[in-house]
Amino acid sequence: MDWGLVARILLAIVGIFTAAKVLYDIRIGKKSNLREEYKFAKEFLDDTDKSKLHPFTLGKGYQAIAGTDAVNAKEIEYILSLENPIQCLKDFILSKQLFERLETEGDFNLVFKKKYQSSFSRWWRKKLYFSLYFALAFTAISPVILPKALGLEFVDIFLPLFFTVPCFGFYAWMALEVFGKLNRAEHLASSQKQYYQRIVFDTSRFEQGNAT
Repeated sequence: MDWGLVARILLAIVGIFTAAKVLYDIRIGKKSNLREEYKFAKEFLDDTDKSKLHPFTLGKGYQAIAGTDAVNAKEIEYILSLENPIQCLKDFILSKQLFERLETEGDFNLVFKKKYQSSFSRWWRKKLYFSLYFALAFTAISPVILPKALGLEFVDIFLPLFFTVPCFGFYAWMALEVFGKLNRAEHLASSQKQYYQRIVFDTSRFEQGNAT
């Protein structure tokens, strides 16, 4: 057995999973000046009379909170009402393409699009895209891991890497991106469910208190 090959494969597997974790954390994170972000959020959310703001100004304020103009004020206002609003807002910005926005009688709600509605459909897609990420990432660095199998000497691996890393690495990133969207969408849906359960619980307690 070629223990050197086994060691390279094991190191590659560890590296691929580590890279997935790092890239995933970077993707769902948000680089910003936290002090300035806090100052603006406090002024806009706590110290501003929103009833006096023009709709355009109000919308831009909420988009500034979100850090993107790809969402509207009503969506952001709703997301901020959920438990752990900072994480929920990041989740929504990342996964918003997976949801339908339903608004009935003034109530806003997020519902998965039809092809994502069943937990099984989301489960197999997550498995598929993470498997694709792993296979593509492995292929991207294959000249380093399997030089003999590819008929390469050590000095010859760099030229193939210039081809495999950009090509397969790009598609590996895309697969990881889809996996991340599905994962964060499920987290957001769970937060929304807990939010409604809490409302029902608080309402029932209030009604019981009035009855006594």
